Amino acid sequence: MKDLSKWQLVSFVSRGLAMVAGLVQSFFILRILTVGEWGVIQLALGIGGALGIYQHLGLASASTREISTAKKELDVFKIFFTSAVIRYAVTLPIAAGLFFASDYLATKVYSVPEMAHLLKIYALILVVQGGQSILNSVIAGTKRFKQLFIYQAVISVVSVFLYIPLVYKFRVEGYFYAFAAFSLISTITLTVLAFRPYRSMLQFPTFKDFKILFKDIFSISVGIYLVKIIYTNWEKFGPNTLGLFVDAQVIGIYGFALLYGKKLMAVSDAVTDVNLPVLSDKYVNNIEEFKSMFAHNFNRIFSLILLGAITAVYWVREFVNLVVGSGKYDAALGLVLPISFAFVFYSFINIITASVVIPAKMVKEMILGYVLMILTTALFYFATLSQLGHLLAMAYGMFTGGMAGLLFLVVLSQIKLNFKYFNHDHYLILVQCFVIAYMGFINGLLVKFVAYLLFLVLFFAAIYVSGFVKGLSLRRIVLRKDSPL
Repeated sequence: MKDLSKWQLVSFVSRGLAMVAGLVQSFFILRILTVGEWGVIQLALGIGGALGIYQHLGLASASTREISTAKKELDVFKIFFTSAVIRYAVTLPIAAGLFFASDYLATKVYSVPEMAHLLKIYALILVVQGGQSILNSVIAGTKRFKQLFIYQAVISVVSVFLYIPLVYKFRVEGYFYAFAAFSLISTITLTVLAFRPYRSMLQFPTFKDFKILFKDIFSISVGIYLVKIIYTNWEKFGPNTLGLFVDAQVIGIYGFALLYGKKLMAVSDAVTDVNLPVLSDKYVNNIEEFKSMFAHNFNRIFSLILLGAITAVYWVREFVNLVVGSGKYDAALGLVLPISFAFVFYSFINIITASVVIPAKMVKEMILGYVLMILTTALFYFATLSQLGHLLAMAYGMFTGGMAGLLFLVVLSQIKLNFKYFNHDHYLILVQCFVIAYMGFINGLLVKFVAYLLFLVLFFAAIYVSGFVKGLSLRRIVLRKDSPL
């Protein structure tokens, strides 16, 4: 438990540095570009991302699980090679299809001709990115967290120095030039990090090994593949659907709120980097310790994510005025609350999936939960479109879909494993945090600040009474002699 907490703390620091760099990068770009130009980028990213996810195949998470439980070091490269062959068998046709269909998609489907060149660049990026997540799984699966977290922090700084000057020079096209350069640098760096310790053990699998590994990896990866497709289409559902009905200006407004809300995923991503390999190993070898470790850890992460959410949403108006410096995204402020909490719900889904569902191989339940998430979002959007308008209907559709998916996975996983980790305290604190975030409309900086402090006192009292966070837990992690900090 101490090692899990220790590495999660380091992961938070790493992801935090990466998030700060990402915010600097994002808001410089938003200052440089018009709302319409940002809308074109969001639409191109939405189309490319929705197609690109089909190359995923669930191989990264499945490979991490297999590598983390591998008995021999020689098996690490064999697992990677098997996953990479499968990945590129799918990636290359998808990239070729996007490249040759880019003119049709840009001109005939979305009526944005200038987007065709951007989609061609994206197709080439898909080829470069193909093996990144599997390379990442080699590092995470072998529990070399130190190298992984240093990489995450450093590469985020590299990103800033690529995107800002290229966007300033070439505007929309510069964004995709930077994306391509960043992908190439990331892939080369991950390759070196992943296999440097194994350079004398790069043994290719025999045909028999390949068949066995293929079966083991695919037994879980098919389900992960489907949910990754569903999640990406859920995340991109707003830009891709709005693009059929409204202009780039409106998509830019929605895309800004989406960008802001999605930053909350940094916490759950930091957790899954550590939880998937550690808890997969623990689930196989000691189920009771697995349950205790996850429940205790989940409560602390639950509290941390909600603290970030209420702070981000409560102060969104002041933050946007500070970093953007103009009122061009004021129309997005009302969308931040529902979209941010949609990603709060998905953050919990992400943690539960990596920590409980994947280790327990609950593939059917996982798929059904994600299907419910996107169906609920789509149904809410079309059912309320005439009453709420495109933007609010989409934002609250995301909120409702995320909540439905979370409830479904929590209930089914608790029943199947006879293991209750999400109770009435969690639901009450979620409601409390939504109300606190909603109170961000308060006017007057001094009054708002005093109210925020009072709200924090109530929040910390709630998580303390619920037993989610003990007062000395963080201090114990930081002051341990073997702490990586």
